[in-house]
This record gives sequence, structure tokens and C-alpha cells, in this order.
Amino acid sequence: MNVLSERKDNSRITVDTLISEIKRLGKNPCCVGIDLTGSERRASGMCVLRGWNASLSLAHTDEELIRIVETADASLVSIDSSLGLPAGRCCVEDSCECRKYGIMRDCERILRKRGIRVYPTLIKSMQQLTVRGIRLAKVFREQGYEVIESYPGGTQDLMNIPRKKTEPALLKSGLSAMGFILYSDRDSINHDEIDALTSALVGYFYLSGWYEAVGNAREGFLILPDLSACP
Repeated sequence: MNVLSERKDNSRITVDTLISEIKRLGKNPCCVGIDLTGSERRASGMCVLRGWNASLSLAHTDEELIRIVETADASLVSIDSSLGLPAGRCCVEDSCECRKYGIMRDCERILRKRGIRVYPTLIKSMQQLTVRGIRLAKVFREQGYEVIESYPGGTQDLMNIPRKKTEPALLKSGLSAMGFILYSDRDSINHDEIDALTSALVGYFYLSGWYEAVGNAREGFLILPDLSACP
């Protein structure tokens, strides 16, 4: 089945709906979303989502990202990056013998079969991002945070919201229509911050229990909203 032709109407899914369910489960509606880049030279989008309020910013270094997470008072971190390697791989290097095990994980194969565009974890342009994502996830978990892997583009497809490279203005308005209140200390909000908000939104679906874990434990699960579970 091609998921893009079978989208469920998500017009009733609001921040209120998610927050109510999260609180009903006795959890705190607070999550940090990170739209990670593969290099500290390029800014990563950051979103501290607390209740309805989404505080958006940019960060370059690992230290900056970690500091934002530590000051957010959230127990969940949602990262837009592969957080595991394909089964059999010991590293990301193309010159290593483990290259024979391929560059793609089960979660990516599953999404492609559903019609959701996704890059393989170890395609050349993704290798350093994967390394950085795995490293930061390890740091956060050692500090006691729960960490999930999110995919804003796939989430936007499922929720019938244009991706950032297609219609960034419509993406922003689509998320705002859900009830988010967006804040930024900069004059304008860029697409990386909006993807960080989408990552945090996935965190809300995860906290509410309305999510699907795609893939397997060995390679790492990718978390997507399960719209069929929403009331």
C-alpha cells in the first residue's frame, strides 16, 4: 500500500488532543526536538516544546545542543538522524569490510515500500550525520534522557503537510494550525527550526502512545505517528 494515497484525515489532531492524552497517562508534555546536521559548521534546528509553546533556535556545536537539552527540563529527546547502523555494520566507512552488509536499515526499506521518500542511513552524504547522531544519543542516554529517532519528512507526509523543501511556508502554517505557539529569538524562523518542531511533535505522539516503531531493535527503531490510534 502506498501511504501517500491512503492518508487519514488529520484535521482533528491538535496539540490539545496530544497534551490531554499525555497528561492522562501521567506524563509531562515536554520534549526537545533536534533537526541535526552532520557538521558543527552548519546550524542544527532546535525546538524546546513545552505544552503548546515551541521555543525555536539554532545551535552549531555539540556543547550548544547539549546545553539546550540540559536546561529544557524535558525527559525526552527526539533527534532527526539515524541513530543506528545497518545490521552487520561496525562503522560507516566505505573502505571497511563491513560495507558488504549494505547502507540501508529495515526501517528505511519499510518506509520506501510505503511510498515515503527516505535516504539510506549510510549513503555518503549521510555518514557523518549518522556518526554524530549516534554519538549525541549516547551522551543523552548516559545523562538519563530517553532518546528516540524521528523523521520529520516522513511525519509531514503522513500528516499531509508539505515538506520544507516543497512549501516551507505551508509547512509552518500547517503546524501552527495544530495549535503550536512558536517563539524565536531571531527575526525569522527557518526551515531547520520547523523540522525540529516536527521532531518534537513526534515526541508528543510517542509520549501519548500514539506511535509506530518502524524497524528493529538491533538497528534502532524509527518513530512515526500512528494516526489510526488517535481518537
